[in-house]
Amino acid sequence: MHQDPSCKGAHRPEVEQIMADIFNTQDMSKFDLFRKLMKVSNLLSHLASEYREDVKLSPARMRLLIRLAVSDRMGNDQGLLPSELSRFLGVSRNTVSALLNGLEEQGLIERHLHPTDRRQFLIRITPGGHDLVCARAPEFGAFVASMFEVLSLEERATLLALLDKLYESLRDQAAAMGLFVPGTEPEVSTQST
Repeated sequence: MHQDPSCKGAHRPEVEQIMADIFNTQDMSKFDLFRKLMKVSNLLSHLASEYREDVKLSPARMRLLIRLAVSDRMGNDQGLLPSELSRFLGVSRNTVSALLNGLEEQGLIERHLHPTDRRQFLIRITPGGHDLVCARAPEFGAFVASMFEVLSLEERATLLALLDKLYESLRDQAAAMGLFVPGTEPEVSTQST
């Protein structure tokens, strides 16, 4: 099926009408937004994964390392609880446990018993983890910046504001449905008082 390049992915009018009938709507623009946001999200994830392929470090593992490096630079030499890292990534505790096991095998993190609750472990970044973050984060920062060079400063600000607005609405919808929304639990401090 040939599409007019000026349509940038738009369906032919007869396809658009059939889809509108199937979805029982006359306004397919919301479906177009949904589809395009999913395509952009998937492509961003794919590009980020491929970029880090050479160091065998998934985007989730790198995000954990950066979170630990930030915590360490902020003076938290104790480390973070796995549950905090789970909330940070918005994944289950089992998933974060698997990610931490991989990082530990690579020598990038270490586990230590919690000083006041011996049933828990705290996670800290190792010097090797710091070295990796210091070497790779600036390169990845430049890579991310290059992906958004097509947008002007004003366009980026507008897009950020629109995405924030959309996220807040989706978060509220999920909460109204009784769904867990990753990243919305209150932060728990590991600092002793």
